[in-house]
Amino acid sequence: MIFSFDKILKIDRKINQSLTASNLPWLSGTLGALTYLGTGAVWIAAYAFFIFFLPDPFTPLIWTLVLTEVMGLFAIIVLRYITKRARPATSYKHFFLTPWNRYSFPSHHAYRVTILLIIFGAAFPALLSFLIVMAATVCFSRIYLAKHYFSDVLTGIFLGIILAMVSQRIINIGSLRYLTE
Repeated sequence: MIFSFDKILKIDRKINQSLTASNLPWLSGTLGALTYLGTGAVWIAAYAFFIFFLPDPFTPLIWTLVLTEVMGLFAIIVLRYITKRARPATSYKHFFLTPWNRYSFPSHHAYRVTILLIIFGAAFPALLSFLIVMAATVCFSRIYLAKHYFSDVLTGIFLGIILAMVSQRIINIGSLRYLTE
């Protein structure tokens, strides 16, 4: 095997140490605020708002996101309890209703911004540049703020790509292209 788990951990720690060594207060503050773009509570509230207040043509888009969130939550909880990988920052506090958040592998924020990028990007290609910048910023913030390792983020991205594509096939999001034309 080319990469062992120990080699991956060593690379992850080296990346995290090099990023957190700079510890620029303005960057930490900015990324600390922007990382909330990947937070579950924000998007659960947004999905609820969208379901009740957006017109019918958007319904498949929202249900695609909800389906992808549910599939991802299940996969992430299972992976976190299997790996039980500690977060880089030992001071991380998890919410008592989400005990799986004490573990870091894979990154749920990276997963979420990836599904938003793919699903919204498919429906609204004009937003693609913004969505890419948003996703990259949130993913970088998770490593810089020592919430996740690089491989946690990569795995969250990979899982997001796979499950977003599965959800799009199930709900047929391609039918939403007419919204942007």
